[in-house]
Amino acid sequence: MILGISEDFTSIIELDSQLKSIPSSGLFLNTGVHPSITVENLLSFLPKIDLTFSAWDNSVTYGVFLTSRNRNDIVFHNNKIYESIKVGLNQDPATEEAYWVETNIESLRIKLFIESVKDRVLSDLSLNKRLVNNAYIYENGDTAKTLPNDYAAWVIEPKGSDYVGFRINEVSVQKDGVTPVNLYVVNEGNLLETVQITPSNGKVSFQKTDINLSGKGRFYLAIDSTDVYVKGSSIDPLKFDGFVAYTSTGVGGAAQTATYTMQTLGIGLGINITAFLDANQYIENNLQDFGPFIRAVFEYMTFQMFQMNSNNRSNRAERIQMSDEILIAELKRTDADTVVKRYYDEKKKARMMLEKSFDTQLSQDDGKLKINVSSV
Repeated sequence: MILGISEDFTSIIELDSQLKSIPSSGLFLNTGVHPSITVENLLSFLPKIDLTFSAWDNSVTYGVFLTSRNRNDIVFHNNKIYESIKVGLNQDPATEEAYWVETNIESLRIKLFIESVKDRVLSDLSLNKRLVNNAYIYENGDTAKTLPNDYAAWVIEPKGSDYVGFRINEVSVQKDGVTPVNLYVVNEGNLLETVQITPSNGKVSFQKTDINLSGKGRFYLAIDSTDVYVKGSSIDPLKFDGFVAYTSTGVGGAAQTATYTMQTLGIGLGINITAFLDANQYIENNLQDFGPFIRAVFEYMTFQMFQMNSNNRSNRAERIQMSDEILIAELKRTDADTVVKRYYDEKKKARMMLEKSFDTQLSQDDGKLKINVSSV
């Protein structure tokens, strides 16, 4: 948790170590905001239900809770509640602090509220997942060719950053027969998964896949070198929005350890690829700049919760010492130093910073959908 909560001694609840740690941005969410935003008031308005969690199982691979938001990534162990903070298998929550953090229900409620704040930030800045490009990249080959070396691959690289994710929707291999071909998905020397692709007697026939790629470095979609049909065309690796695509051949005993050489000629393998913006990491990397806006969103959403009292947790009059008129004014009036005025001011600053980003894929364009069909 990069954004923390400062101790204000308004509650007897001990928040977990992630919430209490000094945030790397230097900004605590509940400091420099309206004085009505206290830990006690937050806990009084956030939902409260009885929750039970499964016991830790050493045979289960647990994901990161704040990524999955799946309660199965929270466990009960030795009479304590632990939250998974790193993907792992057979990592004892009581001893493996790199994988687990001891927590409690109140801390989890606040964390999930903070995650909803982050979601609002991404939405307000138009940084939520958004289609960048979709392209069919293939050639209709008519010449038989034996691929050289041990492996042949499409290489996909994000342009400029790791804020672009990919989906490989379909794959085609133009090869005689119908014997399945292994497609190896590799990233930075690691084999991510192996998918079987069935040829269609030398025809271009796309088969649906569900391959999701995100992160840094090159992604290889490799097959064992074999006889395929090609056309001899070449591709411009830089023609696609959001990513670079080219072909390569590799020498080695395994797809993930082979040494690859770049080329731009077809390899009998076609792909349907979608590139999409996934800017969560962008916000994390630039938190020192976007921190004030995140805190303003936190303040604004907290006051919305105070006004609506949507969870009917407490008597608002006892918790928030202001009339309905004043509370509504904090959320509506922009001609005074109100919660909503600070929210709009910080959003304007955040948008100006975003416009200066080096990564042009983060900027919202005219909204037109671009679909490319390309021949190698």
